[in-house]
Amino acid sequence: MTPLRRLLVPLAVVVALLTLTPVAAAADGPASKRPGVLRMQTVPPLAGVQVTVDGTTVRSDSHGRIAVRVRNFLGLEDRIKVAAAAVSPDRRVVFDRFRGSPDAGVRRVVEVGLRTVRRVSWSFVERLGTPVPVERITTMRLRSSTGEIHQLSGADLSRPRWVAESRTQQGPLGLASKQLYYVVDSVVVDGTSVVNRAAQRFVPWDRQEWVIELLFFKVTFSATDMIFSRQAGDGVVLTRADGRVERLGFAADGTVLVPDLPRGTYEVKVAGGGVSFGRPVSISRDQQVVLSVISPLDLSLVVLGVLAVALGLILVGRPHLFRLLVRPRRPSWLRPPGSRRTTAPGADAPEQPVPAPPALGPASPDKPVPVPPAPGAGASDQPVPVPAVSGSTSDKPVPVPPAPGAGASDQPVPVPAVSGSAPDQQASAPTAPAARPPVAEGVAAGAPTGAARRTDGRRGAAVAVAALLTLLAPLPVADRPASAGTPARAPAGPPDTALPWAAVPPSVAAAAPAPSASAPVPVLAYYYIWFNPTSWNRAKTDYPLLGRYSSDDTEILRRHVRMAKAAGIDGFLVSWKQTPQLDARLAALVDVARRENFKLGIVYQGLDFARDPLPLATVRADLGHFADRYATEPVFDIFDRPVVVWTGSEKFTAEQIDDTVGDARRRLLVLGNAKNVDTVADTRGVLDGQAYYWSSGDPVEEKTDRKLAAMSEAVKRTGGLWIAPVAPGFDARMIGGRRDVDRRDGDTLRASFAAARRSAPDALGVISWNEFSENTHIEPSERHGETYLGVLADLLGRAVDHDVLLESHATTDEKPWGLPAWAALLSTVAVAAVPPLWLVYRRRRARSAVTPPTQRGAAPQVDPVDL
Repeated sequence: MTPLRRLLVPLAVVVALLTLTPVAAAADGPASKRPGVLRMQTVPPLAGVQVTVDGTTVRSDSHGRIAVRVRNFLGLEDRIKVAAAAVSPDRRVVFDRFRGSPDAGVRRVVEVGLRTVRRVSWSFVERLGTPVPVERITTMRLRSSTGEIHQLSGADLSRPRWVAESRTQQGPLGLASKQLYYVVDSVVVDGTSVVNRAAQRFVPWDRQEWVIELLFFKVTFSATDMIFSRQAGDGVVLTRADGRVERLGFAADGTVLVPDLPRGTYEVKVAGGGVSFGRPVSISRDQQVVLSVISPLDLSLVVLGVLAVALGLILVGRPHLFRLLVRPRRPSWLRPPGSRRTTAPGADAPEQPVPAPPALGPASPDKPVPVPPAPGAGASDQPVPVPAVSGSTSDKPVPVPPAPGAGASDQPVPVPAVSGSAPDQQASAPTAPAARPPVAEGVAAGAPTGAARRTDGRRGAAVAVAALLTLLAPLPVADRPASAGTPARAPAGPPDTALPWAAVPPSVAAAAPAPSASAPVPVLAYYYIWFNPTSWNRAKTDYPLLGRYSSDDTEILRRHVRMAKAAGIDGFLVSWKQTPQLDARLAALVDVARRENFKLGIVYQGLDFARDPLPLATVRADLGHFADRYATEPVFDIFDRPVVVWTGSEKFTAEQIDDTVGDARRRLLVLGNAKNVDTVADTRGVLDGQAYYWSSGDPVEEKTDRKLAAMSEAVKRTGGLWIAPVAPGFDARMIGGRRDVDRRDGDTLRASFAAARRSAPDALGVISWNEFSENTHIEPSERHGETYLGVLADLLGRAVDHDVLLESHATTDEKPWGLPAWAALLSTVAVAAVPPLWLVYRRRRARSAVTPPTQRGAAPQVDPVDL
């Protein structure tokens, strides 16, 4: 090889190396700058999702996976386009988010979060499944779990609608798809909502065709005569909530059936048959409504009654007319000889004999003067014994003729003898008419005194009032209510036993003996107001039938109170501490309880989220704030002062407790939360009692009654208040607990109730109304329905209509007004009696005005008793 060739070979090698060096350098550069395959995963995993990268469009497979070749992995967030498109005829997708930066797709799979929208439709049925035409619906309101509202009316009620189905959220393991749900807030038919708010829930991911159940009821109307209780009228006039008036005629049996009347309040009156007053009727279940009619016969009876009352009042003002009616005038041929008729000028007084004045002489002070009866006066056949006046010596009665026109009495009239009358002297019959005795001698002459006239007036008035009451007595019985209400119950005791738990002074309560196990006591349920829509996402295995509510919802508070009252619960022990949110919720609950006549107590949450006690200064301030605002509120009047149960009190000494709640106890009953007898003894005198929150006890397999009895004895030994716990079961494993007490289809609740009652409590504390995290709730739920509320109602001797438990009767706080028929009739009679009363009053005033003063009591009144 020549030297030239030897040089060219190494040179060519060097040139080749230099030529290949940039390629190698490029190959060794960052991976994100090199071409490759981008792998993506849709969340949720859906097929047919369309993704475009650098002009290349691909679709996801059935598992939601996508693979597309890219020139590099830089700036992919701007280069990837996820089209909003339909992945099926009833579902659309909209891009939501990536997990982190898609530029990292060179090392892992990129998650593509999608929001889905689904096309849903609905139909309406009655409770028994009968379809309801959409034309009957006025409006419908749907609300999603994210707060989105769909207000539908008109043609929108019958059209399918696209609604949000799911959205994504960032979790510790990546993106997660969260399915949304919808509740039916209202469906308006004839001006009234025919669904229980938020009771029906639909998940678009699971169900595309919704069936919405409406509350229509079968109602029978009939009418009866108010007083005589016979069929009356020929139909009813029904005014619906939207103002539409409908007349429904009675069938041959006197009734009319409406098979599909929407739930709500109506005004109903009877057509024909007499007078009927419109009355509000609340339709909440299948029922019979019996209305009352004031028939012409009833009106005739009332008119006769009014006339009888008026006549009685007239006779009260004119006693001589009453005597004419009850004592007929004696004919002239029966009158004794020597009597004559004397009639006052211008008056129609009856004929009365006027005897001559008797000859009076001295009388004995201790013997009555015999007095012969005046001829024709209808006097008694017996002598009238008269006490003698000072100076008289006669022992015989003095003859006293009755005043003309005054009538004769069947009873002796005691009259004093006149001084100077002769002993044993009798009055002879007059041979000539004598002058009428002066009014000043009315007492001696037998004229009725003012007291006698008042007595006669009172008797007549009593007779008139008795007649009126006799006439009106059957009226309230004849007017029947639209639906029979549930009788009031003495809480947790015999129905005929009076409630012993009214407010009493502490000294009296301390001195009273402990109530027996069968004594009625207040039944209180622990109630929690901390729920927000997001609260239901944590540690829940069951959910309320009312939906995943917020405690800010006043309608939910009202529904809870009404359901509790229907089951026999007297009040809630409300979990509270001073925060702006809980203050507002407590105020709303107080307002609802005031309107519903429901009682409240407080469970002060003295522990933080980590179960550590709050500072004592915070406890002192919070209780002072509560006392300032609610110490005099009647809603908290269960005992003599509002009850506050301090959770966490067992973590402090007696001195610390006394220093913290000493001032508050002047206005509040502060109870502790002791767990054993020793703690009760340690806090003697610094607390007003104990409320044991024991939800994890098993009353079936354990001897819980022994512990409760011991706790009760220890509390009552110090004169304190004892609230015994009642629980249906327990399961706190979702929040880190290990204890599980099976509900046993209500047997656990029954055994717990019996053990609590045997401890002779001052109140029963049901644990709980709505503690869903520990699964002690008795509120109607998706898992248990109304079972445990029904069990408690049965234990309390309460017959509950289960159709009413989940019903919100009124959509407004306004009370229906108007008079029932019997009250209107009573008012009519009272108004009719006013003119005769006024006339009698005016006549008496006029008679008093024209009577001379000497005749209005100028003569001395002699009381026989004083003589």
